[in-house]
Amino acid sequence: MKTSRALALGVTAAAIIGIGYAAGAPTPTQGYTSNTAATLAQYPGRLLASNCFQCHGTNGRGGQFETLGGKTAIVKEMKEEQGKTDDIMGVHARAYTDEQLKLIADFFAKA
Repeated sequence: MKTSRALALGVTAAAIIGIGYAAGAPTPTQGYTSNTAATLAQYPGRLLASNCFQCHGTNGRGGQFETLGGKTAIVKEMKEEQGKTDDIMGVHARAYTDEQLKLIADFFAKA
């Protein structure tokens, strides 16, 4: 039971971390250990930012809405969205702490 649970968790974490990379961005097998924790340590905001990928595309590029990859003003924009109650971004923005917003912004700035 422990082995299959650990395997399932490892596969799930790898799937979250390894879903697509921006052109030229390193993959988990390039320059990183195979340890999922090490990859998360390299990009601590990636897991938080994965919530954005559905609308804004993998790594914030190529989605249906605004491109976030390479953008540096995300914290300011998300703080403005927190006050809005009439759109989906206001709901998402209120779900994060200031520290989490900084991690997400840092990830997208480097994506």
